[in-house]
Amino acid sequence: MRPAAARPKDEAPSKGLRVFGSLLAPTTLLTALLFYFGTRHATFFCDWFGVHYSVLGLTAPDYLIRSSDGMFVPLTVLAAGGLAALWGYRFLHSALAPRTWRVLTRRAVPVLVSLGLVFLLLGLSGLAVPRLLYAVPGLPGVCVALGVILFPVAEHLQTTLSGKRVAGVVPVIQWTFTFVLASIGLFWAVNDYSAAVGAARGYEYQTRLGTLPQAVVFSTKDIGIRGPGVTTTACTATDSAYRFRYDGLVMVLQSASQSLLLPKEWNQRDGVALVLPRSGDTRLEFSRPEAERDRSC
Repeated sequence: MRPAAARPKDEAPSKGLRVFGSLLAPTTLLTALLFYFGTRHATFFCDWFGVHYSVLGLTAPDYLIRSSDGMFVPLTVLAAGGLAALWGYRFLHSALAPRTWRVLTRRAVPVLVSLGLVFLLLGLSGLAVPRLLYAVPGLPGVCVALGVILFPVAEHLQTTLSGKRVAGVVPVIQWTFTFVLASIGLFWAVNDYSAAVGAARGYEYQTRLGTLPQAVVFSTKDIGIRGPGVTTTACTATDSAYRFRYDGLVMVLQSASQSLLLPKEWNQRDGVALVLPRSGDTRLEFSRPEAERDRSC
């Protein structure tokens, strides 16, 4: 009796992965993505204080560092969810009897297809009615990515049951489009999440203004810093290089030659942020919030 011929291995996923990897391999593309997500984070962080991020002259390292704040949670959830699904699949496949596994697989196929349609429609509704899912940052993109991935998973299970595999270029194109659509969904999710995290960090700064280090501005002339809790002192000492002193400020962000300062009692309703350019006419001093400072010049 002749041994049954081995079935040809389905190489569509691996070929699709190679195509997808060749697109993401260049470091410049990954850097560009990190830069973009960092820009979204900085945009909404500065917008919380009523400042456009571009006036601060943030550098590329600033944006790259900020991108990690908006990508840490999505990447962690994605990796943990993927590992959990793979481990669950391998455990059930090895623990269940072959007949039980076939019955479970047969029932799982329509469930996965149905869930894929639900997730995909739910995610696309974020385009038609953005505020429908606005309360959960990143949910529309996650739904699109998850919905797209469930279809080839269901097809793989069905193919395993029937033993019929489609050869040729069609499976490769299908997997490539799946990777592209899933990547778009994940990009959408991280984009929304980065923006939400930026705004959340702005709110956190606002609630902690009273506990942040004190910033004192010294100036050779009156630069008109006003705000709730800000005090202006005219220096009368003849040997003082700076004629005016401003207390009650907090440094929020500094980059290049610009400093973003806020009054300690700043609020969104009527608060004004101060963007102070670095120059020889001004000097900044910092101290811990509990420090007792000499109010003289």
